[in-house]
Amino acid sequence: MSRTVPVISGEAMFWAYDVALGILFIEAARVGEEIPAELRPSRWPELEQGLRTQALAGSGSAVPLDDFAVEQRQLLLSCVAEAARRIEARGGVSREEVPTWPELEGSVTSFLRGAEHIAAAPLVEPAEALVDLAAGTLSPAPAERYWYYGTPEGRIVQGGQGILRPPS
Repeated sequence: MSRTVPVISGEAMFWAYDVALGILFIEAARVGEEIPAELRPSRWPELEQGLRTQALAGSGSAVPLDDFAVEQRQLLLSCVAEAARRIEARGGVSREEVPTWPELEGSVTSFLRGAEHIAAAPLVEPAEALVDLAAGTLSPAPAERYWYYGTPEGRIVQGGQGILRPPS
């Protein structure tokens, strides 16, 4: 089983594959960097550092959305949505691209966990789930189970008697 990161808002949550979430957060930090400094919220440096730290921490820590100030959460969601759009336009992320990312500082070989290419869909799904979770519109998983986003196979349900793919 791949490593998971809990993404939590209030009483709701989902699990995300740490590689997918890491890629998404690195791209989201880049999106935020492109916002002119005078238009960025004053707390941008904290958010940017948090995104980069989470990307490198992987399954080592949760993403508690309630811990973000309202302004930070709005910026986070905006940057994540734009990051997903960019990743989708590129068709995902390839192993050749990763060594050019200064954020990884020597973690390049293990970051993709051996994958040659990660398609866009498993990277876009957690972004959409994150936005839905923050808005309170994420559809509930079956009883005593949780959504798991970002896997190469796409969204699955975990918990209870193992892993199941949701109906299409």
